[in-house]
Formats: sequence, structure tokens, C-alpha cells
Amino acid sequence: MSVKSIEKTLSTLDFFISNMKPGGLALKDVCASLGFKKSAAHHMLATICQKGYLYQDLKTKKYLIGSKIKKMSKLAILDDSGFSDFAFDQIKKVNDETGEAVHLAGFEGTRLITLTMLESKHPVRVDHGFLNKDHAFHATASGKAILAHMNLANQEKILKKNRVKFTEFTITDKVTLLKELNAIKKNGYAIDDEEFQEGVYCVGCPVFNEYHEPVASVSCSSPKYKIVRDKKYLDKIKSFTQQAAFEISKYYKPKKTIKTIKKGERKYAA
Repeated sequence: MSVKSIEKTLSTLDFFISNMKPGGLALKDVCASLGFKKSAAHHMLATICQKGYLYQDLKTKKYLIGSKIKKMSKLAILDDSGFSDFAFDQIKKVNDETGEAVHLAGFEGTRLITLTMLESKHPVRVDHGFLNKDHAFHATASGKAILAHMNLANQEKILKKNRVKFTEFTITDKVTLLKELNAIKKNGYAIDDEEFQEGVYCVGCPVFNEYHEPVASVSCSSPKYKIVRDKKYLDKIKSFTQQAAFEISKYYKPKKTIKTIKKGERKYAA
């Protein structure tokens, strides 16, 4: 990469940090402000998104600050930090009750991201493989739990970019994946049976916003031999994970407020 290219990339990141709007910035905003040609700007933004410094909203096509910049500069959106704080007690409960590794995941555009994670408390545990799940929507319980509840258009966009084969058990055939996503949507939970890491079995459940759109997922990972040895152990993991996802979804429920209608009339909860 030339010095000129680096300068353009850094100027673009500076522009986003200084001019970010709640809904993001459009490609035309970048071109108009920085004087870039549309094709060159599009290519550069795609590369920056791929690296995680920005991400493109699937609905609006606008670009927003990515997790890499948030970590580097401690730039945090209040809602994001509030959500993670709200979810922590539920994540910890699953970790305490099962002793297994627990992962709260979200997504930015077509990238799966880690919001919170707690390690296993057992001597034999799964490793930190879930740290590298950026492009593993199709191969992880956390990713599939979210993907199954997305609309077909967004599923198409994600599966177009995320079909890497991580193990011999990873499902990469699109038709097979779509069938599994339909089953996950009906069952309410997703399974990763050594699809991302050999020897690891994982259960994932979706977290929904107030419009019943998937915004995150909770997953619990265990060495597979425990699941094979004791089927009731799987039921235990599934139960606590589903309950945690259900409770975390309450973050998006409208808050109750107290209103006074007229003087002398009774107050009520709206």
C-alpha cells in the first residue's frame, strides 16, 4: 500500500469519527466531503469494513463505526455498552450454573462480533476459538441463532460472504444451510456440532429487539464428550441458554412511565 493510499484511508476514518450521525454516513457523503471518486471510495470502504473498522448497515447501506475503532479509541455508543451491562448478569448465570464457556454475540453488517464472553470453570474446557468468529455466521451456534431469524435478503448477503469450511463438519452447501436455518427458527435454538472447532459442541439462542428482529445471541460451549456421555447435560445447557436469551431480550421492551391526566385524576402506568 502506498503512502497516498494510507493517507486516504486515515482521512476517511477521521471523517467518520468527526462526522458520525446516529444512522451512519452514506457513500455520497464520503465522496462529497473528501473528493473521492465513487468507485474508489466504495472499494476502500469495503476493505475498511472487512477489517472491522467500519461496518455497513444491511438495511440502509450506510456506514457506521466498527468494533475495532471502538476498542482502540474507547469510543462507545451508549446503547451498546448499556446492552452489554444489562446482559452480563444473565451471561454470568449461565456460566455459574453450567461452568461452561458463555458468549454474547452481536453483528455489524455481515460480521459476527463478540460483545461479552466468560471462560469455562472446568479443568477441561474449550479454548478461545470463539474470538475468531467474524466470518463464521454459518458455522457457529451464536451465528446461526441470529441468521435463522433474519429475512431472506439479509441471509443471502451474509451467506454470500460467509461460507468458509472450518472443520470437516462445517456446512457450506447453501441449500443445506437454508434448511437448517428453517429448522432453527422453528426450534428456537441453534446447534454447532464440531462445525467451528473439532471436539466442541455449542448451543445458541437469539436475542430479539422490540420488533422481534434478531440483534444478538447467547451461546454456551462444551467439550462434545460431555454431551455424548450425558444427554441430560445438553438439556441443562439448552434450558439455561434459552432463559438467558429470553431475559436479555427484555432490554428492548418499552419502559413504563407514569403520566398524570388531569388534576385530581388517578395516575396510571403507560
